[in-house]
Amino acid sequence: MFRIDNVQHHPAVFDLHSDIITDIAIRRAQGERSVFKTRHFPRLVKSGVMAAVLALWVEPHYRQNSPTRLWQLLGAFLADLADSPECVRLVTDKASLLETLEKGKFGVFLGVEGMTFVEQWPVAGNHAKTSALDLLPERLRESLGIVQALGLRHAILVWGEQNQLAGGPGGSYNPQASTGLTPFGRYTVQELAVRNIVVDVSHLDESSTDGVFSAVPGVVIASHSNARALCNVPRNLSDAHLREIGRRNGVVGINAYSRFLHSSTATLDHYIDHLVYVANQIGIDHVALGFDFMDYLPSTLGFPEQTQSLERVEDVPNLLHRLRQRGFSTREVEQISFYNALRIFG
Repeated sequence: MFRIDNVQHHPAVFDLHSDIITDIAIRRAQGERSVFKTRHFPRLVKSGVMAAVLALWVEPHYRQNSPTRLWQLLGAFLADLADSPECVRLVTDKASLLETLEKGKFGVFLGVEGMTFVEQWPVAGNHAKTSALDLLPERLRESLGIVQALGLRHAILVWGEQNQLAGGPGGSYNPQASTGLTPFGRYTVQELAVRNIVVDVSHLDESSTDGVFSAVPGVVIASHSNARALCNVPRNLSDAHLREIGRRNGVVGINAYSRFLHSSTATLDHYIDHLVYVANQIGIDHVALGFDFMDYLPSTLGFPEQTQSLERVEDVPNLLHRLRQRGFSTREVEQISFYNALRIFG
């Protein structure tokens, strides 16, 4: 297994959810270049994190013009990759990731967090007599085809509120008012599966998650979600949904955001409690790391809560050490931190 020599021989870590692309886009818009190389790569490599799903996430204040913001995010990210070929590479499968790691580079799987851009995607031709709903499949094919050609391997249907695909437990969430997975959402999930794009139920509400499971038979993951039994918030997963992900050979990436770990002040051990709980429910082969570290996002977006001793990527070696203290074997730590996530993209 690829190892980082300067991090006490810990295995390389694969983070299933990161918002680094948002930081890159904001900084490049302010005139910075080589943002990943100068600001992120040194922190990541020092901490042993050498692979991640980086999400294209359209921030709430851009939601009414989602396609334009998606292009801004994607363009900034690809430009930054071109600035830093010696340290980072966009990968699409297990072989290309392992080759990247052997060269000491950081491996990026590209994901989308929220697909509202689909319903707003412009389509060519005269559609004056065609309803917006009837155009959705064409919008999906065009938008998904372009982003997939540029490397997309992972997709979350919503972030926060309801869109024309599914519902999420954001804002003033009311489960009784949720429409769940819409017929177009079902079509989208099936199209993602056909295209070998990993379907992710993080951010979906209860009924939408049920809808995804009924729409496709194969692997489904939750990249950054925790156990509702330990922290009763709608963003976390019920035991039934945890077990279904395990049954399908998926993974659950444990989220480090404080509000999803504990009702008051969350700690590193609360994070591990969720990891242990999920492993006891569905097996160690189905647990991974999906940190969702908030320090990649500007404070103006309003996520101030932090988890003690697990606030940022520099705390990851502490997590691996604490896992061993709490009885995990070296093999189990390597499964959780790397191999289980790798299997999903193999």
